[in-house]
Amino acid sequence: MADQEHQRFSEPQARAQARGWLARQHTDAHELAVTLLHYVPEADRTRALRHLSTGELRRLARLLADATDLRQVAQAIVADLQRHLPTQKPNGS
Repeated sequence: MADQEHQRFSEPQARAQARGWLARQHTDAHELAVTLLHYVPEADRTRALRHLSTGELRRLARLLADATDLRQVAQAIVADLQRHLPTQKPNGS
């Protein structure tokens, strides 16, 4: 049994093992990030984002913008503003 635990891999096998491990690490990190972004309160998300460098924030913003329909984002922003801004009466002039 000890021989099986310490078996030697050929170089291609070792590379495949490393790629598989890295892929699992990426999947785990992705799932954790998506879950946290969904459930962490907005104030905590904002506080965490302050710790990213300007370059990291720009990259994140670009990735998010590329992954979505920005028209939907714009519509959501307008709807949000309309809910929070006081309504103005039309000008009689």
